[in-house]
Amino acid sequence: MTNKTGNLGVELGTTLQLQFVGLKETAKTTLVGMERNSYLIARSPQISGIWTKLHKENHVAVRYLYEGKVYGFKCTLLGVMDEPFRLILLSYPERIETVNLRKQERVSCFLPAKLIKDDLSYEGVILDISTGGCNFFFDLSGHQGLPDVKVGDEVKFSLHIGGSSGVITVQATVRNLRSGGDKMTMGTQFLNMDIETLGNLEVYINTVTRSRAYR
Repeated sequence: MTNKTGNLGVELGTTLQLQFVGLKETAKTTLVGMERNSYLIARSPQISGIWTKLHKENHVAVRYLYEGKVYGFKCTLLGVMDEPFRLILLSYPERIETVNLRKQERVSCFLPAKLIKDDLSYEGVILDISTGGCNFFFDLSGHQGLPDVKVGDEVKFSLHIGGSSGVITVQATVRNLRSGGDKMTMGTQFLNMDIETLGNLEVYINTVTRSRAYR
Protein backbone atom coordinates (compact mmCIF):
# COMPACT_ATOMS: atom_id res chain seq x y z
CA MET A 1 0.00 0.00 0.00
CA THR A 2 1.31 3.45 -0.91
CA ASN A 3 0.40 6.52 1.10
CA LYS A 4 1.40 10.14 1.22
CA THR A 5 3.35 10.65 4.39
CA GLY A 6 2.07 12.30 7.48
CA ASN A 7 2.74 9.79 10.19
CA LEU A 8 5.75 7.59 9.43
CA GLY A 9 4.66 4.99 11.97
CA VAL A 10 8.04 5.06 13.66
CA GLU A 11 9.54 5.87 17.05
CA LEU A 12 12.96 7.20 17.92
CA GLY A 13 15.28 4.26 18.49
CA THR A 14 13.79 2.20 15.65
CA THR A 15 16.32 0.19 13.63
CA LEU A 16 16.44 1.24 9.97
CA GLN A 17 17.86 -0.72 7.05
CA LEU A 18 19.50 1.53 4.47
CA GLN A 19 20.48 0.83 0.88
CA PHE A 20 22.59 3.60 -0.64
CA VAL A 21 22.62 3.83 -4.43
CA GLY A 22 26.11 2.84 -5.58
CA LEU A 23 26.86 0.69 -2.53
CA LYS A 24 26.35 -3.07 -2.56
CA GLU A 25 26.04 -3.38 1.20
CA THR A 26 22.86 -2.75 3.14
CA ALA A 27 23.45 -0.96 6.40
CA LYS A 28 21.73 -0.88 9.76
CA THR A 29 21.32 2.32 11.68
CA THR A 30 19.11 3.85 14.37
CA LEU A 31 16.69 6.73 14.03
CA VAL A 32 17.61 9.37 16.63
CA GLY A 33 15.63 12.43 15.57
CA MET A 34 13.29 14.03 13.06
CA GLU A 35 11.54 17.23 12.07
CA ARG A 36 8.21 16.25 10.59
CA ASN A 37 7.96 16.97 6.86
CA SER A 38 11.55 18.26 6.85
CA TYR A 39 14.25 15.70 7.72
CA LEU A 40 15.27 12.56 9.62
CA ILE A 41 18.43 12.09 11.69
CA ALA A 42 20.11 8.70 12.08
CA ARG A 43 23.40 7.37 13.35
CA SER A 44 26.06 6.90 10.71
CA PRO A 45 26.06 3.27 9.45
CA GLN A 46 29.04 1.13 10.38
CA ILE A 47 30.33 0.35 6.89
CA SER A 48 34.04 0.36 6.15
CA GLY A 49 35.00 3.39 4.07
CA ILE A 50 31.49 4.80 4.04
CA TRP A 51 32.72 8.34 4.67
CA THR A 52 34.55 8.33 1.33
CA LYS A 53 31.49 6.99 -0.50
CA LEU A 54 28.74 9.20 0.88
CA HIS A 55 27.99 12.60 -0.57
CA LYS A 56 25.03 14.94 -0.67
CA GLU A 57 22.10 13.90 -2.83
CA ASN A 58 22.91 10.19 -2.52
CA HIS A 59 19.65 8.33 -3.07
CA VAL A 60 18.70 6.02 -0.21
CA ALA A 61 16.09 3.25 0.14
CA VAL A 62 14.93 2.83 3.74
CA ARG A 63 13.05 -0.07 5.34
CA TYR A 64 11.97 -0.71 8.91
CA LEU A 65 9.60 -2.85 10.93
CA TYR A 66 7.09 -1.31 13.32
CA GLU A 67 4.08 -2.87 15.08
CA GLY A 68 3.63 -5.72 12.61
CA LYS A 69 4.09 -3.62 9.48
CA VAL A 70 7.04 -3.17 7.14
CA TYR A 71 7.54 0.43 6.03
CA GLY A 72 9.68 1.49 3.11
CA PHE A 73 10.47 4.76 1.38
CA LYS A 74 13.04 6.50 -0.79
CA CYS A 75 14.84 9.66 0.21
CA THR A 76 18.10 11.54 -0.31
CA LEU A 77 21.11 12.18 1.87
CA LEU A 78 21.08 15.83 2.94
CA GLY A 79 24.35 15.80 4.84
CA VAL A 80 26.69 14.08 7.29
CA MET A 81 28.05 15.12 10.68
CA ASP A 82 31.37 13.99 12.10
CA GLU A 83 31.38 15.85 15.43
CA PRO A 84 30.39 15.66 18.19
CA PHE A 85 28.63 12.51 16.93
CA ARG A 86 28.63 10.76 13.59
CA LEU A 87 25.16 11.30 12.17
CA ILE A 88 23.45 11.41 8.78
CA LEU A 89 20.64 13.72 7.73
CA LEU A 90 17.98 12.28 5.40
CA SER A 91 15.19 14.03 3.55
CA TYR A 92 11.68 13.44 4.85
CA PRO A 93 9.92 11.04 2.44
CA GLU A 94 7.05 12.17 0.26
CA ARG A 95 5.51 8.69 0.09
CA ILE A 96 5.86 5.44 2.02
CA GLU A 97 5.02 1.82 1.24
CA THR A 98 3.47 -0.34 3.95
CA VAL A 99 2.91 -4.08 4.18
CA ASN A 100 0.87 -5.61 6.99
CA LEU A 101 2.75 -8.77 7.99
CA ARG A 102 -0.23 -10.19 9.84
CA LYS A 103 -2.18 -10.47 6.58
CA GLN A 104 0.50 -12.12 4.47
CA GLU A 105 -0.17 -15.44 2.77
CA ARG A 106 1.46 -18.47 4.35
CA VAL A 107 3.39 -21.09 2.41
CA SER A 108 3.44 -24.77 3.30
CA CYS A 109 6.85 -26.08 4.31
CA PHE A 110 8.64 -28.63 6.47
CA LEU A 111 11.22 -26.65 8.43
CA PRO A 112 12.92 -28.34 11.39
CA ALA A 113 12.80 -25.97 14.35
CA LYS A 114 13.01 -25.80 18.12
CA LEU A 115 10.40 -24.29 20.39
CA ILE A 116 11.98 -22.58 23.41
CA LYS A 117 9.94 -21.87 26.52
CA ASP A 118 11.25 -21.25 30.04
CA ASP A 119 14.77 -22.37 29.02
CA LEU A 120 13.40 -25.72 27.79
CA SER A 121 13.45 -26.67 24.11
CA TYR A 122 11.18 -28.96 22.09
CA GLU A 123 12.11 -30.17 18.63
CA GLY A 124 9.47 -30.13 15.93
CA VAL A 125 8.72 -28.81 12.45
CA ILE A 126 7.12 -25.68 11.04
CA LEU A 127 4.31 -26.77 8.71
CA ASP A 128 3.56 -23.37 7.21
CA ILE A 129 5.04 -19.92 7.58
CA SER A 130 4.57 -16.29 6.60
CA THR A 131 6.32 -13.09 7.57
CA GLY A 132 3.68 -12.73 10.28
CA GLY A 133 3.74 -16.14 11.96
CA CYS A 134 3.82 -19.92 11.62
CA ASN A 135 2.22 -23.23 12.57
CA PHE A 136 4.55 -25.41 14.63
CA PHE A 137 3.98 -29.15 15.04
CA PHE A 138 5.67 -31.45 17.51
CA ASP A 139 5.30 -34.98 18.78
CA LEU A 140 5.22 -35.06 22.56
CA SER A 141 5.84 -38.79 22.89
CA GLY A 142 9.61 -38.35 22.98
CA HIS A 143 9.58 -35.74 25.74
CA GLN A 144 9.52 -36.08 29.51
CA GLY A 145 6.38 -33.99 29.85
CA LEU A 146 4.12 -31.48 28.18
CA PRO A 147 5.43 -27.96 27.64
CA ASP A 148 3.77 -25.42 29.88
CA VAL A 149 2.29 -23.35 27.05
CA LYS A 150 -1.07 -21.63 26.73
CA VAL A 151 -2.66 -19.14 24.37
CA GLY A 152 -1.17 -15.70 24.90
CA ASP A 153 2.24 -16.96 26.06
CA GLU A 154 5.41 -15.70 24.43
CA VAL A 155 7.81 -18.32 23.06
CA LYS A 156 10.87 -18.44 20.83
CA PHE A 157 11.71 -20.48 17.76
CA SER A 158 15.20 -21.46 16.69
CA LEU A 159 15.49 -22.40 13.01
CA HIS A 160 17.56 -22.11 9.86
CA ILE A 161 16.10 -20.70 6.66
CA GLY A 162 17.68 -20.30 3.25
CA GLY A 163 19.46 -16.97 2.85
CA SER A 164 20.40 -16.65 6.51
CA SER A 165 24.00 -17.05 7.61
CA GLY A 166 23.11 -19.42 10.44
CA VAL A 167 20.48 -20.32 13.00
CA ILE A 168 18.04 -17.50 13.73
CA THR A 169 15.83 -16.98 16.76
CA VAL A 170 12.35 -15.51 16.40
CA GLN A 171 10.06 -14.41 19.22
CA ALA A 172 6.34 -15.19 18.91
CA THR A 173 2.99 -15.14 20.70
CA VAL A 174 0.88 -18.30 20.89
CA ARG A 175 -2.46 -17.67 19.15
CA ASN A 176 -4.00 -21.15 19.19
CA LEU A 177 -3.27 -24.71 20.30
CA ARG A 178 -4.58 -27.97 18.84
CA SER A 179 -3.68 -31.28 20.42
CA GLY A 180 -4.55 -34.93 19.98
CA GLY A 181 -2.87 -37.77 21.81
CA ASP A 182 0.85 -37.09 21.96
CA LYS A 183 0.82 -34.53 19.15
CA MET A 184 0.28 -30.78 19.26
CA THR A 185 0.07 -27.99 16.67
CA MET A 186 0.65 -24.40 17.73
CA GLY A 187 -0.37 -21.33 15.75
CA THR A 188 1.82 -18.31 16.46
CA GLN A 189 2.34 -14.67 15.54
CA PHE A 190 5.89 -13.35 15.25
CA LEU A 191 7.01 -10.45 17.46
CA ASN A 192 9.81 -7.88 17.28
CA MET A 193 11.46 -9.41 14.22
CA ASP A 194 14.52 -7.48 13.10
CA ILE A 195 14.67 -6.28 9.52
CA GLU A 196 17.52 -8.64 8.55
CA THR A 197 15.62 -11.72 9.72
CA LEU A 198 12.52 -10.43 7.96
CA GLY A 199 14.48 -10.07 4.73
CA ASN A 200 15.80 -13.65 4.97
CA LEU A 201 12.29 -14.93 5.62
CA GLU A 202 10.92 -13.03 2.62
CA VAL A 203 13.61 -14.59 0.42
CA TYR A 204 12.71 -18.07 1.66
CA ILE A 205 8.96 -17.56 1.11
CA ASN A 206 9.49 -16.13 -2.38
CA THR A 207 11.78 -19.05 -3.27
CA VAL A 208 9.19 -21.60 -2.13
CA THR A 209 6.44 -19.77 -4.02
CA ARG A 210 8.45 -19.61 -7.26
CA SER A 211 9.53 -23.25 -7.07
CA ARG A 212 5.91 -24.39 -6.78
CA ALA A 213 4.88 -22.27 -9.73
CA TYR A 214 7.06 -24.46 -11.98
CA ARG A 215 5.65 -27.78 -10.78
